Amino acid sequence: KRKAGQKRSPDEITKTTDKLLAYITKNSGQRIEEIAKGVGNSTKELTLPVKKLLNDKKISSKGEKRATRYYAAGK
Repeated sequence: KRKAGQKRSPDEITKTTDKLLAYITKNSGQRIEEIAKGVGNSTKELTLPVKKLLNDKKISSKGEKRATRYYAAGK
């Protein structure tokens, strides 16, 4: 566990991003709350990995704000 306010290491972010991509690929069309529960992280911790995956076009999103659903690229 990290101390409050301590940044995550790039290694930790990469692991979270990989785990997130694998989960979204298997469970396409879920909201971030559902994804966070399935992956075992908070929605706050998934913000940066989701942005990275969207920028790399590995996932896509449809909807706005809390209604946003995430899909694996090419689906």
